[in-house]
Amino acid sequence: MPDAAAGRLVNVQTKFHREALKPGGINRSGANMASDRSVSAMKGQVEGQIEKAIVPLIALLRAWPDADVAKGCQWAAQTRDLAGLAGMHLLTEVAMHTYDCLDVVLIDRVEIRPEEAACYADALAFAQQGLCRGDDLEPFMPLIRDLETLTNRVAARAQVEAAR
Repeated sequence: MPDAAAGRLVNVQTKFHREALKPGGINRSGANMASDRSVSAMKGQVEGQIEKAIVPLIALLRAWPDADVAKGCQWAAQTRDLAGLAGMHLLTEVAMHTYDCLDVVLIDRVEIRPEEAACYADALAFAQQGLCRGDDLEPFMPLIRDLETLTNRVAARAQVEAAR
């Protein structure tokens, strides 16, 4: 390979390296403890943000049809994204279906009935309890399938309206 560019070695010094070299600097166990504290603090902040989004979302869905759908979409998307970060997989799935439904309502101006909105609110309240922190969603598949069916029914109304 006569045309190959010669590689260059670059020495990278991270903050951990600098601190470890100092007398009395951070040792591995100290760095791990600091990391654990940092992750715990961040997890608490994420869960607080989830709470700030899900509480008004549930209230909005229970007060249907007098609701600000755009705000609901925003809260559902925020809940979906943050729950994924927090490892709350059931809440992520429920918020995803809630967002999909509200997005169809907002964009396509489709009707969602109060009892349908209440189903999403109940599912969000259930998922918020944190019963499923792992990724084993199998025990909750009937709930997820029912929400998917409900979301598809609401979305189908948009297709019917478009065909008219």
